[in-house]
Amino acid sequence: MGISNLSDNTMAQTLAADPQALSNISAKIGKDPKAAVHEVAQQFEAMFLDNLLKGMRETHFSDDDQSNEMQTFRGLLDQQMVQSMTSGQGLGLTKVLEQQIGRLAHLDDDGQGVQPTSQVVGGTPLPARALAAYRAALAQVQSAQQAATKPAATGAVDTSSPSAVGASGFARALLPQASTAAARLGVAPELLVAHAALESGWGKRSIKNADGSDSHNLFGIKAGSDWRGATTNIVTTEYVNGVAQKKVDTFRAYGSYGEAFSDYANVLSTSPRYRNVLNQGRNIQGYAQGLQNGGYATDPRYAHKLVDVMSSLAQYMTQA
Repeated sequence: MGISNLSDNTMAQTLAADPQALSNISAKIGKDPKAAVHEVAQQFEAMFLDNLLKGMRETHFSDDDQSNEMQTFRGLLDQQMVQSMTSGQGLGLTKVLEQQIGRLAHLDDDGQGVQPTSQVVGGTPLPARALAAYRAALAQVQSAQQAATKPAATGAVDTSSPSAVGASGFARALLPQASTAAARLGVAPELLVAHAALESGWGKRSIKNADGSDSHNLFGIKAGSDWRGATTNIVTTEYVNGVAQKKVDTFRAYGSYGEAFSDYANVLSTSPRYRNVLNQGRNIQGYAQGLQNGGYATDPRYAHKLVDVMSSLAQYMTQA
C-alpha cells in the first residue's frame, strides 16, 4: 500500500467515524484553503454515503434483527463500507464538490482569494466565501441524498412503476412484457412475474440507479465481467454457509422493463446451469427448484419462497 493510499484510507476512516471533524477542518482554511476545501468535500462524500446506507437499511431491512448487538454490528459494517467506498478516488462526489466549493469561494489554482472574516462555524473563524461554499455544498449533498433514498413526489401516480398499483396491478402491468420472454423459455408468463415479485418485493424494493431512478432490474441480475451495459451498485444480502451477510454488489441496469425481461430470458436460456428451468410450462415447483439448483440465489429457501409468491400471485389475480 502506497503512502498516498494510506493517507486516503486514514482520512476516510476519520471522516466516516466523526462527522464533527468539519469543525476542525475549518481551522485549516486560513493556512491552506485548497487543501481544506478538498477535506470538506471528502467529508461530505463520506457523510452522504453513511446517511445513504442508513436510509437503505430503514427502507429495505426493517424486518432484520433489531438487537443492540446487531445494530452495533451494522454500524461498524456501514463504517467499513464507507471507508472502502471513499478511499482513493472514491465515487467522484468529492471531486465535483471540490470544484463547486472552489468556484463559490473564488479560489484560483493556487488556493488564493479567500479572505478571513469574523464568521464562525463550530467555534472556529471561517472565511465568508468559504462559509457560503460550505452551505452550498451541504445543500447539494442533502438534495442528492433525498433523491437517492425517497421516491419523487408528483401530483399523479406513476403507473409505469409496478409498485404504484399494488400486487395485482404489478402482475397485470408486467404480464404483457413477460409473455415474449416466457415463450422463449417455454414457461407460463406468470412464473416470470412471480420471480420478479420475489426479487423486487412486488416492485417496492426495486434496484435504483445512483441518481435515484429505476434501473428496471426486476430480477436482481448482477453485472459480471462480460456485461457491457449500464450498471448500478447496491447493498444486498448473500448467504454464506447458511448465514446472511451484507455486501455491495454491481447490478445490471436497463432502459425499460421490456429490456429486463429480454435479458432475463437470455441469461436463463444460454446458461447450462439453468437447463432444468426451461420448458417447465406452469410447473412452478420445477421452475423454482431449477433456479435454486442452478445457483440463481444463495438463499437456501429460495425455491420455497418463489412457490409461496406464485401462490400469492394466483390469489391476487383471482381477487382483482
